[in-house]
Amino acid sequence: MGERERRVDEAVARILQGGPPRGHERQRAAGKRFVRDRLALFFDDGAPYTEFGRFARFEDPELAADGVVTGSGRIGGRLVFFTASDFTVKAGSIGRYHGEKLVRTQEAALRARKPILYLVDSSGARIDETGGHHVDRDSGGRLFYLHSVMSGSVPQVAVLYGTCFAGTAYTPVFADLLVMMKDAAMAIASPRMVEMVIGQKVTPEELGGVDVHTRVNGSAHFVAETEEEAADLVRRIFSYLPDSCETAPPAAPPRDPARDPREIDEIIPPDPNRPYDVHALIEAIVDADSFLEVKARYAAELVVGFARLGGRVIGVVANQPAVKGGTLFPESSDKGAEFVWLCDAYNIPLLYLVDTPGFMVGTAVERNGILRRGRKFIFATSSATVPRICVVVRKAYGAGIYAMSGPAYDPAVTYALPSAEIAVMGPEAAVNAVYYNRLMAITDPEERQRTVEQLRAEYRAGYDIFKLAGQLVVDELLPPRELRHELLRAFELYAHRRVNLPPRKHGTIL
Repeated sequence: MGERERRVDEAVARILQGGPPRGHERQRAAGKRFVRDRLALFFDDGAPYTEFGRFARFEDPELAADGVVTGSGRIGGRLVFFTASDFTVKAGSIGRYHGEKLVRTQEAALRARKPILYLVDSSGARIDETGGHHVDRDSGGRLFYLHSVMSGSVPQVAVLYGTCFAGTAYTPVFADLLVMMKDAAMAIASPRMVEMVIGQKVTPEELGGVDVHTRVNGSAHFVAETEEEAADLVRRIFSYLPDSCETAPPAAPPRDPARDPREIDEIIPPDPNRPYDVHALIEAIVDADSFLEVKARYAAELVVGFARLGGRVIGVVANQPAVKGGTLFPESSDKGAEFVWLCDAYNIPLLYLVDTPGFMVGTAVERNGILRRGRKFIFATSSATVPRICVVVRKAYGAGIYAMSGPAYDPAVTYALPSAEIAVMGPEAAVNAVYYNRLMAITDPEERQRTVEQLRAEYRAGYDIFKLAGQLVVDELLPPRELRHELLRAFELYAHRRVNLPPRKHGTIL
């Protein structure tokens, strides 16, 4: 080995050690892995990742690689770019060259049309560095601009470790999908800053812990108990996503469903108001062990997630009768809209399983923007050009079926099961709305109840699914046991369906 090669090897060996001993001690005390040990969890065995920008801040031995590891590696055989904070270097804070490395990696992913993985373990911007690095064109100031222009172009997946405040809390929420460690936290300002500005004393967990972001505001999509679990989740997430918006999601060998499709008729109760768990229905439709639920802790009245059907990646949007009767709330409207938008961006066909009494009513949801947020769900469904298939499982009342890609919303096909009910509203509400004065005029309680039952029966007869199928409101009325087979056929048939929306730059509904 020549002297020149020896010098490079020695320098690289020093860089690979990361920050000073005190930084490693802090990382170990927090129960977290060193960044390079962490990266080894993600990439395929026998295919080590490649770094670039290792020599950033080489003149300062305490700023190894300026606190971030960037490069590319293979996950599931596919090349993925990555950035990973090194908490041993100034708590992973973003300095000038740190920010430039982040930006260069984003630009490389865009040019190469490859996904990008962000492993975020940072205390924020490095405020002890002078200058405008947080706003300049080539460093941290460009980071969130690139997050925005990358959105829907190449997949962005993030894992959040530790507590991240201010600038570094944006990268996780800009990502398409975020895995949050169970003890992580993120917020727009630290507890110390919050106390200084508004006088509120709060812990990191109370301010922006896992429960806040998975149950209250829906900013995080998944929770991981361990770093190994986070890496497994990321590998699984990437298995459903294409390299870019120009390519198709990766296929896999087909598998039979976990439940026999012949069980579907038993899964759906005959009483339209009796709850059941829609996960059981999903298990009887999609390939076994293929359903990956997204935002499972948030707005549980709507279930969304990735799955495979005959090996083909699909997105599932399903009302959950076991939670709030499957009624759509402002939070579930946001959840549905964002998932539909994500699937449409990355060429993932959509399956809607409809069983909802519609959107919630009342002062609480009106003050929470049910109309504004509900329109987002309807807009996302209406604008999605991927193949969409609607299955009316049971209740499809009011505007609920609009958001759920009903017949008027240009699905490729609308199926109905014999348990389906399509109506403006349920019989109880309809009879009360239309016949209230007539019923109040009946003084005998027993006679009033008989009249109510008679009117409800007449109303139900008007939306009998056999009658509606005869009027071609739905494309086909199926025996439940045949649903999976027909969905397999339909998704294959409409795989290359073309939808031409009116010319526009973009819609105005976000």
